[in-house]
Order: sequence, then structure tokens, then C-alpha cells
Amino acid sequence: MAGRSEHDADFVGYVAVRWHDLVGGLEDAGVAPDEARLAAGGALLAHRGGWDRLVRDREVDVVLWADARERAGLPPRPGEAVPHAVRPPDPSDPPEPWLERAGQERAAARARTVRRGLVGLVVVAALAAGWAWWAGRPVPPPVREEANPLPVVWYAGGDLHLPDVVVGLPGIEEFVAIDDVVAVRMRSGELLQVDGDGAVAPLDVAPTELDDPPQVRAYEPPGRYDVSVQGVPLADGGWAYVIDSARRHGATDAVRQSETGRRALVVCDGDGTCAEPVTIDAGGTIRLR
Repeated sequence: MAGRSEHDADFVGYVAVRWHDLVGGLEDAGVAPDEARLAAGGALLAHRGGWDRLVRDREVDVVLWADARERAGLPPRPGEAVPHAVRPPDPSDPPEPWLERAGQERAAARARTVRRGLVGLVVVAALAAGWAWWAGRPVPPPVREEANPLPVVWYAGGDLHLPDVVVGLPGIEEFVAIDDVVAVRMRSGELLQVDGDGAVAPLDVAPTELDDPPQVRAYEPPGRYDVSVQGVPLADGGWAYVIDSARRHGATDAVRQSETGRRALVVCDGDGTCAEPVTIDAGGTIRLR
């Protein structure tokens, strides 16, 4: 119970400090005030349940800013963090009403999903079994054949990169590769399973690896300006890491090699011996989970 209280306190503290910067940054990008607050509230609420994992494994400001911009319909800016000091705190404009409204819209979306599912079941029962099942299937996501240049499953720009195919699946919250399939949780909370050919099917229960990922093994990036963004274990006992020269902390943010930086993948074996970084040529934020 104490751990849960610390989790909530850390989340509430972050909201209190960064809410007005989140909203102000969106407004400065041209988003209407109400839409900016709802996008900020939705982004915060979507990550509240996994707050400890987010703080431990990723850069909170970068993840939340990317999510809020996407919800507000703004183009992505990989590696960019929530701006600082764009608005002073305003006690008359608290975040709580917008977090509550975002929660209501999220619950309504899930209810609509449930209702659509019930309607689909009625249709299937009323029509001839085989034809009705086929006709009621949702349109599958686009799949294209493309050899994965990296030795891991990864996600960027709404595309899930498997060993031999790329699946267009925008809105992934988190994922984990298990043997020949990938378990996926969408931002809506929906669980999916993607096989090696790119076929997508519902998943009834989240695997343990999705809800309780292993601790990330410590890794020191090779370059002075490189930062380790994310790491995942490999089946052979090794580890893979995404590094990025644009993602730096605090006062060092002003020193960047470029706007996008150099994103690369580093593979290390179980003994800690690491290969040379392999540059990742893709748009958007690169994720291994």
C-alpha cells in the first residue's frame, strides 16, 4: 500500500509542476485552450497506471510531450521534451477537472467498444455462421514485407517492425515480443496479438512480460553526448539498447549535435560485451517496448 501511495504522490507532484507547461506548450503550438487541456489530461491519465515503469525506464517529459502532441493533432517532434516555464501556475485553472473529463471520455470510448462488440455478436448469431463471421471482421491493419534491419522488434511512427514484415498499427501503448508473436496493449486498453506474418487477433489476457517487464540492465553509452533511452532483454541472454544523442538532461539540453540527434541500437551479449552502435533510420520516437 505504501508503494502505491508513493506512486500516486509522484504522479500528483509531476502534474502540479508540469501541467501548465504541458497546456501552455500546446497552446503556443496553435491548439485551442480546451483541446490543449483535454490532450494534456488524456496523456497524463494514459500513463498513470504505469507511472513507476515510465519513470524508471523512459524520459517522462519526452514521452508525455509526444503523447500530448499526438492527441492534439500536432506533428511529431522526436526526442523533444515538455517545454519549461511557458506559463506561470494559475490556481484558477487546476488540472483536476480536465483529468476527470479525460477519464470520462476514456470510459465512454471503452463502453462504445463493448457495445460494438455486442452488436457484432448479435449479427453473427443472426446470419449464416461462416459468412457472418467473415463479414463482421474489422479491416485488418496494413502489412508490408520488409526485412527488419535490427535484431529486435521495434515501433516507430505508428509502424510495428517484426522480423519480416511491418504492421501499420497506430496507438500502441506498450508491447513485448514473446517467441514468434508480439503482445500489444493499445492506448484504448485493448489487448492484441500480432503473429510473425502480421496477422492481428484479440488477446484475452495480458502476458506477465507485458505488465511486469524485467529490470533494465545498466548500460553506459559510448559517446559523450549519447543517452540510453530504452533497453530490452534478448532471447539469448543479451540486451539491446536504443541510444540517442538528442536526449539529454537538465542544463545540458542546450548542447545538441542536431535537432534529431543520432538514434542507434546497441546489442550486448550476456557477458556485457557490446557491438558497435547501428544507426536507426526511421521517423518518430523509437521504442523497444
